Amino acid sequence: RINAEMTITRMGNDQFYVLSAAGAEIRDVDYLTQAKTAEENVEIVNTTDKRGVLVLAGPKAREVMVKVTEEKLDNASFPWLTGKDINIAGLPTRALRINYVGELGWELHPPIEHLEAIYDALWQAGEEFGIADFGLYAVDSLRMEKAYRHWGGELTNEVTMIDADMERFIKLDKDNFIGKAATLRQQQEERLFQLVYFEIEATDSDVHGGEPIFISDKCVGITTSGGYGHFTKKSLGFGYVDPVNSKPGTALDIDLLGERCRATVIKDPIYDPTNERLKA
Repeated sequence: RINAEMTITRMGNDQFYVLSAAGAEIRDVDYLTQAKTAEENVEIVNTTDKRGVLVLAGPKAREVMVKVTEEKLDNASFPWLTGKDINIAGLPTRALRINYVGELGWELHPPIEHLEAIYDALWQAGEEFGIADFGLYAVDSLRMEKAYRHWGGELTNEVTMIDADMERFIKLDKDNFIGKAATLRQQQEERLFQLVYFEIEATDSDVHGGEPIFISDKCVGITTSGGYGHFTKKSLGFGYVDPVNSKPGTALDIDLLGERCRATVIKDPIYDPTNERLKA
């Protein structure tokens, strides 16, 4: 089962920086601590209260960053899915070239006492490009267009990586790890349900999560989350259905506020499927 959703960045030969959902902080620290064996020389330090987080994302993100740091930011020097400790406006910052919105950008994790100064420096550097604040509703809209799974929605301890269509993230050729035997076993078993990504012909509302999914009058699944994609101009959602109804092109019906709306399973993601914008 999926017990957590984390991003792990290797910062050195023996140092890793682990990020998880804010609401799961204590649970995930406990899980990592309990999973450590007596033979392992591993120290787990919770730095949640010591670091802040800023997300700088968008087509002009690099142009903003070059104005506040001397670090080289081209793709060869700072590739996608890597992290470095750098200076921004002369202040130490941990920069990760990842984000949850599907655009060129960095997550910046400075010591909490430098957060305001770094925010001010980025804002000043970005004014000529029309920099603006964005909130979690915008993040959710963008992640739906990228078909990014969400902890507590698509990813829970009631489903497996196979159920969530995330087998590509499992390296089964590695030595034994927690969940390997169960994953190999499930590959040989009949699946009970499968995550699907869909476009829905909604009117004045979007999928929220928990709505029943039908084919004709038979309930075949349930939604997990959804939202409107402002780039694609489409209402999108995720849900779990029986595997026979999970193929792209399958027509589904979903109840939204008492109205039966037609949905179509699509191949994810609908926006920038080759990640060209992330890698720009």
